[in-house]
Amino acid sequence: MLSPLGHPLRHPLGHPTPHRGLFGVGLGALALTGALGACTVVEPLGADTDDNASEYLDDLASGAAGPSAASGGPSSGSGPAGTGAPGSACACDSDCAPLEGFAGVCVYGVCMTKASAACSSAGSTAECPSGSSCYGLQGEDGYLCWPDCSANACAGSCDADGACAPSDKTSCSYSCGSYCSCKDGDCAAGSTCMGGKCVTDTDVGDGPGPGPGPTCDNLPARDCAGDAATCGELVVFDPRTTAHYDDYPLNGETANNQYRSYLRRDLRMLLDYATAKVHCKSQGWPGNGGALGFGDMSESNGDVPGTSIGEPGHPKGTHTNGFDIDLGYYQVNTADNKLRPICENKDYHCTKAPHLLDTWRHALFLGTLFESKRVRVIGVDGQAGTMLVAALSELCKTGWVDPFACDHVKLAYETTDMGYGWYYFHHHHTHVSLCPGNTPCNNLTSSGAMEPLGPGMSFLPVKPNTHFFHFPTP
Repeated sequence: MLSPLGHPLRHPLGHPTPHRGLFGVGLGALALTGALGACTVVEPLGADTDDNASEYLDDLASGAAGPSAASGGPSSGSGPAGTGAPGSACACDSDCAPLEGFAGVCVYGVCMTKASAACSSAGSTAECPSGSSCYGLQGEDGYLCWPDCSANACAGSCDADGACAPSDKTSCSYSCGSYCSCKDGDCAAGSTCMGGKCVTDTDVGDGPGPGPGPTCDNLPARDCAGDAATCGELVVFDPRTTAHYDDYPLNGETANNQYRSYLRRDLRMLLDYATAKVHCKSQGWPGNGGALGFGDMSESNGDVPGTSIGEPGHPKGTHTNGFDIDLGYYQVNTADNKLRPICENKDYHCTKAPHLLDTWRHALFLGTLFESKRVRVIGVDGQAGTMLVAALSELCKTGWVDPFACDHVKLAYETTDMGYGWYYFHHHHTHVSLCPGNTPCNNLTSSGAMEPLGPGMSFLPVKPNTHFFHFPTP
């Protein structure tokens, strides 16, 4: 059953209606927009039964942006009466002067102003004072007016758009700047500085301590060494279940007909390797441990799952030809690690920090996947994303994650709906996507550029944030 917009209708309690295969879209800390699809899960929060073979539904097959997309960022207004012009150095918001009614704000050591609304296009000027252009900032809420280098002196560095951006040499004070990285000692009691953010200790928990942990000598091969035909062949997991992964039937599948569960050989190898490594490395860690649940992939001919029954469950360009998979989060205080909501949620996204997420084990899993040069993007819920970035930063610093992976983090999420699509429908699963073709991705730059859920999507501009997405190694 569909709403007038084409969204699958849902039970008032948030349970999926018994209609198979419909998939919705959503994107994120690398974030995305527009006509996306995302996934829904079989279980509502709190229904941690063993009946995970029920269907998990994807909620936005029509490609709409979501039920309540934000209309804009924080509004401008009278800010602190600083004297710093746009582009000048700052330590606090109060160092930055308001301009033409737009509030001054310190962004990682560079004065900017707040936009009056969401950017209407990349580098739009309607939401900004003269001499500035509108963009978002990766991993941060709201929209900012970035000073044009052609009109302002720049204390940071001029980027490819001609905007004055923070550099690795600029910084500001977490205590008085809206967009600043914390340092040890900056956080209140009960919080710890991780990845440049003060993270509540009860949300993330204690880490595993110094790495690298167990040696793990007998792992499956990570990379496919065959030719293009071999590595791109659509295959299934065989066996379906091991100690470290569980490709269980769901979303209308049966044990004898898992028609939605075909993927490329190279992706199967990577997932077998990553789950086996996490299983070995995290022995003795708190949490469920054990096998990670796998969800939708592609059909045997490469079609979007559900196409064969007339109900394609994902937007065009995603989950085709075995390049994509939805999988569960590693969890705590649930029966297993199958696809289910990990948080209190509303309108298809987490509304609070996920309390069922095994943050450290899932962060280790992400770091292990990022060892591969074939990973294009991995998408998670925004509330989970901030916790996972903090944990992954700590795991990199303490030697649990390979240095190459720490320098090539392709994580996508949105903490507010900025129109990129990751904001919705990832409260119950993680989305993993490989680059097209059979060769290393062409986006192997230090964690920065945004990646959409799929091709042909329209999304608002978000600039890279190397201050937040910084994963130091020992």
